[in-house]
Amino acid sequence: MLAKLKKLSRKNYRQISFVFLAFLIMVLVSYFYVSDIVRKQLFAIGEETMNTTQMAVSSSLSETKLIFANTMQTVEKMLYTDKTNQEILEFLIETNGYFKAEQSSLPDFMKVYGYIRGEFLDGSGWVPPSDYDPTKRPWYISAHQNGGGIVFSEPYIDAETGGMCISFSQNVLDQNGDSYGVVAIDLKLTRITDYVSSQQIANNGYGVLVSDTLNFTSHRDSSLLGVSMFESGGGYGRIAQMIQDGEPIAAERFTDSDGTDSIAFFRTIFNGWHIGVIIPWASYYKQVYILGITLSILGFVLMSILSYILIRTHAEKLHSDEESKSKSEFLSRMSHEMRTPMNAIIGMTRIAQSSDDIQRVQYCLGKINDASNHLLGVINDVLDISKIEAGKLELSETNFRFEDMIQQVITVINYKIEEKHQKFTIIVDENVPLAIVSDKQRLAQVIANLLSNANKFTPEGGNISMLVHCLEEADGFCTLQIDVCDDGIGISEEQQSRLFLSFEQADGGVSRKYGGTGLGLAISKKIIEMMNGKIWVESELEKGSQFKCIIRAGVGSIDETTVQNSASVTMQKESDEYTQIFIGKRILLAEDVEINREILMALLDDTGVKIDCAEDGRQAVDMFAANPNAYDMIFMDVHMPEVDGYEATRCIRAMNFPWAKTIPILAMTANVFREDIDKCLASGMNDHVGKPLELDEVLKKMKQHFHSYNTI
Repeated sequence: MLAKLKKLSRKNYRQISFVFLAFLIMVLVSYFYVSDIVRKQLFAIGEETMNTTQMAVSSSLSETKLIFANTMQTVEKMLYTDKTNQEILEFLIETNGYFKAEQSSLPDFMKVYGYIRGEFLDGSGWVPPSDYDPTKRPWYISAHQNGGGIVFSEPYIDAETGGMCISFSQNVLDQNGDSYGVVAIDLKLTRITDYVSSQQIANNGYGVLVSDTLNFTSHRDSSLLGVSMFESGGGYGRIAQMIQDGEPIAAERFTDSDGTDSIAFFRTIFNGWHIGVIIPWASYYKQVYILGITLSILGFVLMSILSYILIRTHAEKLHSDEESKSKSEFLSRMSHEMRTPMNAIIGMTRIAQSSDDIQRVQYCLGKINDASNHLLGVINDVLDISKIEAGKLELSETNFRFEDMIQQVITVINYKIEEKHQKFTIIVDENVPLAIVSDKQRLAQVIANLLSNANKFTPEGGNISMLVHCLEEADGFCTLQIDVCDDGIGISEEQQSRLFLSFEQADGGVSRKYGGTGLGLAISKKIIEMMNGKIWVESELEKGSQFKCIIRAGVGSIDETTVQNSASVTMQKESDEYTQIFIGKRILLAEDVEINREILMALLDDTGVKIDCAEDGRQAVDMFAANPNAYDMIFMDVHMPEVDGYEATRCIRAMNFPWAKTIPILAMTANVFREDIDKCLASGMNDHVGKPLELDEVLKKMKQHFHSYNTI
């Protein structure tokens, strides 16, 4: 980094010198105009202070409101399931004790309590006096009048402590709309008012808090607490009218209640209350000049760190280039993932067309079907991620049997599991509804993706399991958790951070070794989130992985049937005109995909050429080194495990015998962009053949390079 800094400094020495000089002149000139400049800056600081105060107060209240909502849900559920008041009281006591012990996370909390079925239940254990009537308290009255929503009260005196407090409360209704009673949570008003009062952007400035009825809740003058702004004297009446009219109040000049010429900032927060900062006019201008001088000093300091800014700008450009590179690599990977199955489809079709053996034709059709399904999956992934990027991915909910959907997924994935002799276990709890209402296709897509990944990254004979259980069922909805576990290679913490990102894979070598677009988990995450759920992974390297997702679905009914579609395949026959043209020639084929090796061997079967196969780059290098004069040409795939085609080509070209320098090496890859071809040639390859393979192109390139070799 230091070397880069020195290099950049030398390169931009004149630019930095010019900027330093210009900045010095600007600071000197700006001194005469600093009043206006810093006043505008102070205005911005005032707005920022208001933003900070608004966020702090809103966050404090919103956090408590959220906790209260969660508490209410539990109380409602207990009431709906006929829990006794004693059981509800025990829950309130437990909740109250928890938040009392966790004051750092909820410092405003006082207590949670309620008036249920005519009985006062206090989570703090407070026993009210005999004349205490909950129905006449502000928290009860406001909640009862509001119906069934959460109500935020005006400040009032707490019956237990005698201090000021505010409350969130809610009327609990049964299914018929009748009231069980009211539940409330009290907050200390002092912490909020103290925080607001401490806000200032100049000497002698102070903060105020005004309720939605425009009564002062917090003010430096305690005699104004509870008093309407319209009745507070000075210019507060005009400020109150501006608030009522919805006019913005930023650096508004007015007369304070004590007659001081002042500046006011006001902002309305989420519950309808208003926060403000009041600054004496004289202090405001004093700060202007102080900040003006500070600006001049800071100007000289800023000149000393200007080189750092230039380096940071350069680093941001590099970051932008990395993002562009990431998408370029994604496009290259997509090209490879699409052209590889297309190569299988076209090659197997040609083999089937030239064969009269019905069993061989059926074999080819099976391979074509496998490759077509793979290609369809890739295309669907690309289309899905495109919809997600455009914000157009939508769910289509239907009523279906959950077991049938699971069975369809198993039917698709089971043959892959059997190929690797893996043990597959499925456990569906009895409490899972027989039918649910959700997007059957998308849910199946997520589960299939998780099982496919488990199969792909679990070794032969490994274990894969899927567990489904219902976390909750209420009001016609259920919350299901689906876990897919394996004892495969596992995922590191660093890889997990990129696992659900679009255009990326956990490891750059994954696509070469295991295949895949790298989009499945990103798509699955979006689908799960659209189902009001979440998805996450728990894993360690070499200890397997557990992918877990939670979805919310409707509870359905068993009244639908499944429909299955079938497709037919037609074939044509085509004559071949290349019989026995390469008799006596031998080529080395480096290709890690078995079907691709099979296709090339079948396509060239009638040409008379002999083909030796290597399953990866390292094996290709070893085979050539062992008997270099045996081969007339090398077909080199690019994406292979262990050693890729580029590295294998460089290794061959570096060998110490003449034929290694001149043997024709042809790239045979699905990477067909211009930069991919240039990269192949730069590594030492002579030419490029793209997948899917076209027989005419392959033969043309072979004849061309065999002829060039023979004429040397």
